[in-house]
Amino acid sequence: MGKTNKLRQCGIGGKVSRVLMNRGYGIFPRILISLVAVILPAVLLFKGIYGSFIFTFSIPLIWKVGIRGERFDSLGLRLNSIKHSITIGMISGFVLGIAGGSGLEILGLTGLLFTSADKLQFSFSSLTIAFPLQQEVGYRLLSMSNALVGTCVFFVFCIIAVGLGEEIFWRGFIQKRISGFFPANIAIWITAIIFSVIHFYIFTIIPLKTGIAFLMLIALAGGVWGYLFKHFGNIWSAAISHGIAAFIIWKYYFFATN
Repeated sequence: MGKTNKLRQCGIGGKVSRVLMNRGYGIFPRILISLVAVILPAVLLFKGIYGSFIFTFSIPLIWKVGIRGERFDSLGLRLNSIKHSITIGMISGFVLGIAGGSGLEILGLTGLLFTSADKLQFSFSSLTIAFPLQQEVGYRLLSMSNALVGTCVFFVFCIIAVGLGEEIFWRGFIQKRISGFFPANIAIWITAIIFSVIHFYIFTIIPLKTGIAFLMLIALAGGVWGYLFKHFGNIWSAAISHGIAAFIIWKYYFFATN
């Protein structure tokens, strides 16, 4: 009953919450439904990795702010400790970017992922979903004739769409909901594991053992961002860290193999 009282029972969101509670749906089925709602439309509409960030960014805002009428700060969009958050976010982003990129390079994944990107696809019956490299936002930006402009735009894209977009969903939305059912530290790692598992598509182009190592690196990064979110009580440190790490890995490791 205590958990139910924490949910704002208002409007469409309140009705949906009451239906889920009354039917006995636990936290994991609801997370699974959320993941399907985010990933599948993005893949079908954009047929690209970067397109999913738009949905990842929008779903929590539509659900919590638009439908449930909650404040933006319920997703971690608050300005407490902002200077410290930005500083730690930048430092951790550079560290994770270089460490993560180096780890992927040691595993031999940077060149493999770049050369095998066009093979990155999976099928549902007669429907085939592919991720052609030439259509990816990052590749097109970093392939512009004006390299400086392309790099700057890609950096902004990584911070806003990748960093802020994913962290609002994973830390501000998913981790926060899981923490209502588990201790904070356990919620951090449950979220990090789920965050890594959704990258399962990587197994279509790399061996099983290497793929598991790849997912472990992602889970570790997710754990760091989860602790940043918990420590600062806002999304900014994790978002900046995530965005910078993504920028470094994609530009200086994956796309640098071209």
